[in-house]
Amino acid sequence: MGAELPAVSAERIYLSDVEPHAAAPIDRASDLRSRVLLHVLFADTLLIGDSQSLNNKYFRALVSAEESRHVQWSAGSSALPDLAQLLESGRLRVALREGKTLHGIRDDHRGRNVENVPEPAYVAQLTAMSAAHSVPYNGTAVAAGFKAGVLARIDAVSRDVTGGTRTVLDDARSWVEDQQPFDYKALKDWLGRYRAKNRGGSADLILALQSVDEWAGESYRRALPSVLDIGMAGPRDGSGAIPADRSRRIMEEAGLPAAMLDNLLLSQLPLEVLLEAVEEPSRNTLVQELGRLRRGVQPDVAVLREAVGEFSSWMLEAFDRTFRATGGRAWEHLQSQTRLMRFGLDEDQVTGRLGAGLEVREAPLAGGRSLSLHVVNEPGAAAQDEIRVATGPRRHLDPLDRVITL
Repeated sequence: MGAELPAVSAERIYLSDVEPHAAAPIDRASDLRSRVLLHVLFADTLLIGDSQSLNNKYFRALVSAEESRHVQWSAGSSALPDLAQLLESGRLRVALREGKTLHGIRDDHRGRNVENVPEPAYVAQLTAMSAAHSVPYNGTAVAAGFKAGVLARIDAVSRDVTGGTRTVLDDARSWVEDQQPFDYKALKDWLGRYRAKNRGGSADLILALQSVDEWAGESYRRALPSVLDIGMAGPRDGSGAIPADRSRRIMEEAGLPAAMLDNLLLSQLPLEVLLEAVEEPSRNTLVQELGRLRRGVQPDVAVLREAVGEFSSWMLEAFDRTFRATGGRAWEHLQSQTRLMRFGLDEDQVTGRLGAGLEVREAPLAGGRSLSLHVVNEPGAAAQDEIRVATGPRRHLDPLDRVITL
């Protein structure tokens, strides 16, 4: 068997997609629903931030029938504002800054002209759903981590640039350094003023400002899970992959049923089926072993192999009996699927970093794409510089290619 985990080993995962400044923004409520359900399957507790629970209109649509009327759902899918039970049971929790209330945060946002601030009626509804299971966090520590992350990313790039780009980064760094406390809305306003002051500026200036905005978004979404010392789920970038030329495959299981990764089917899966799934012993074993991996502990390969096989088969059977009974687009889509899922467990031979992935390799068929799910542990000191700064625009990341890390 694998090495034992500490006594507190429940998988608590922060879902960064609900963040309005996320790398891969949501444009349909059904897409967010499929990601929420996927990560509930692989986490004992899924967390979102207090601001995000208020200001993300797609999240609001998943928990409130009234809010669901004001957003777009995928063509042919049903509106399912049914996730209140996840909040009420604690499967999904709001991370709430210490000493604050959702009403107080909402009023502060309204006073500062933050976008997408909800009406008080929604705040009251959300408070009633989430209050019993909210997770407190130190807002000062998160703000400090956010600021430190932005400064670190600016410093990492500034060493290698000159000219106009360097000027922009120096100005940004000086402004960020002076902010006490550091606030994302204030940074967005500063970037807007800088652009307005330098209208007609060079491409280097425009790209530098855009980079600062992207680095801020990345630092912002990492600050809360870092302070809470929990995992984070989001689109996969360089920090969520082991280089192919250094990877040693420890285990591979091919030919698994792929229904559990189907974006369309997850977006339409009734909540009662999800709640049934999270009680499955094979699911709980799989989550526990992936939790070991995320903490850098070698999982039990035999146990992992058996659990992923059993759980993927259970999910296919659950999808079949559910959508056979309801019919419609989801049932037609399930019948048309011939794709299979592969599970792999890998080790970075240079850093010792572990990674596992559930993914569908076949080309997408008409009617929808599959998600993927990867879990990696934090690298050792030798690899920190290698992954700390993302290399390319985060807005180009694939939102269906998922990773749990930190």
